[in-house]
Amino acid sequence: MKINTCAYISLAIYSLVIYIACSKKVHPDDNNNVIDSSNPTDSTKSPLTDSTFDTNLSVNSSSCPSAPNYGDSIVYLKPKNNGDFFVVPTNNAGVDGTYFSWPEGLKINRNTGAINLSQSETGVRYNIAFIKKGATDTCVSQLIVGGLTYLDAIYVLEQGDTLAKPIFNADPFGASGCDASDDSDYPDNNGNGNNKCSFDDDSLGQRANDQKLRVRTKSGIINLKRSVEDGLFGKNPKNGDAKKVQIRYKLNDASQKADQKISVQLVYYDNVSNIPGAMQKEIDGKRANMFNYKIIKGRPRPPLIIIAGLKK
Repeated sequence: MKINTCAYISLAIYSLVIYIACSKKVHPDDNNNVIDSSNPTDSTKSPLTDSTFDTNLSVNSSSCPSAPNYGDSIVYLKPKNNGDFFVVPTNNAGVDGTYFSWPEGLKINRNTGAINLSQSETGVRYNIAFIKKGATDTCVSQLIVGGLTYLDAIYVLEQGDTLAKPIFNADPFGASGCDASDDSDYPDNNGNGNNKCSFDDDSLGQRANDQKLRVRTKSGIINLKRSVEDGLFGKNPKNGDAKKVQIRYKLNDASQKADQKISVQLVYYDNVSNIPGAMQKEIDGKRANMFNYKIIKGRPRPPLIIIAGLKK
């Protein structure tokens, strides 16, 4: 299924974007990626961000054939013996212009539109823009990088809300391609996934389960209640205690069991009333965008999982 949309940005807005970019000293690196000098380690930044556009983009794909086309609406990281794995646009060959993407997480070449999937965040929905040299129209298409994520959410243990389930290919209603598993499916019980899916298959001491994040190896489901009980935040967790944990995984889908990873941010509160309002608002916004198949504004990675012991 192919998805191409075209957004027309007025000359005034475009000029403002360029002015903002210049004021931040945005410049290309050796790989022609855009780097924001205020954050020199981030080679995925672009002067076009999700704050530049709202979700009501003017769509006219027939009038915008240079909207980046990568052959399908979903692309997948694949195994590669040497070097990184790239995908490139199937259109715009020989056409000079500039590529941008948002939200953060995509490693894209600003001159060619080539995407380094090995260095990009997978399981995310992105907007990719192309501005043809000498033109003022910005052509935009949407692209999903296959993989998984976890829903930004507040889980209340008192209400039995204890399991965080993975979401595949940015589709919150999509079926899992993994087998179901129970609470015996952990590495310390000799769990190591199966032919469909394998989660937390990492070196001893580096696994999420070694850090007390109880990730089931066949399904990728996280048992949050058991994680807290087993010491994810220590023996006596306090309000605001946080931990960032990486989960490695392989899926027997179009990614051909490529080695992938995702980090999740977990924060503990005794009860929901202790969760800061700004944090609740951020989660509500990201959830709404996810369930409406919209771009998650800001930073979709790492997903934010709030664990609250009590409702009140």
